[in-house]
Amino acid sequence: MRRPNPAERPRPDRWLVSYADLVTLLLACFATAFAAASEPRVEAAPPAPSALPPAPIALPLSPPPSLREVLAPALAIGDVPVELVQDERGLVISLPESATFASGSSDLTADAQAFLSQLAQKLRPSPFDVRVEGHTDDRPIRGGSYATNWELSTARASAVVLYLITNAAFEPARLSAAGYGEFHPRAANDSPENRARNRRVDVVVIDHPGSRDEADR
Repeated sequence: MRRPNPAERPRPDRWLVSYADLVTLLLACFATAFAAASEPRVEAAPPAPSALPPAPIALPLSPPPSLREVLAPALAIGDVPVELVQDERGLVISLPESATFASGSSDLTADAQAFLSQLAQKLRPSPFDVRVEGHTDDRPIRGGSYATNWELSTARASAVVLYLITNAAFEPARLSAAGYGEFHPRAANDSPENRARNRRVDVVVIDHPGSRDEADR
């Protein structure tokens, strides 16, 4: 029987080799994990929007109504139509004597007062000054409160201005009054119809800045 070779006997410290390998492996894993945890994180960019929201569509604006269009529905004193014309002075609202005053008088009729209240309501928001002009025909006055057409036309224009201020809350600084007698006729004083056209009060909406100041110079 052969004796075992002493060199082939198992060594009592062989387990240390496996243990060392295990420790080395664990250290390597730990180092790898530590290195991965220490790397800076890169934030992912937010996803780009798929499409921008639709831009609002600008609708075309309607032009504001002209002053003539604003005034048109109110152009009557009772049953008597009021003439509206545009001339070099501006927009002229012509009030006939037959619906506004009694003959030879400067007292406004009830229908004229109602008309002026509505007119003031429509004119107040505008930026324009207003000049009230009194006119007569060429027949001289006989009797009554006024001696001349100058006085009567001026008194009627002043009566309209006074009503607009005291009863229709119109700004006084925007108003002026003038009397022209028979000297600014609309038609020749050669018939009853033409004379009736000339007996009137014109409410003139002055459509350019500074007109009232220039007229007063």
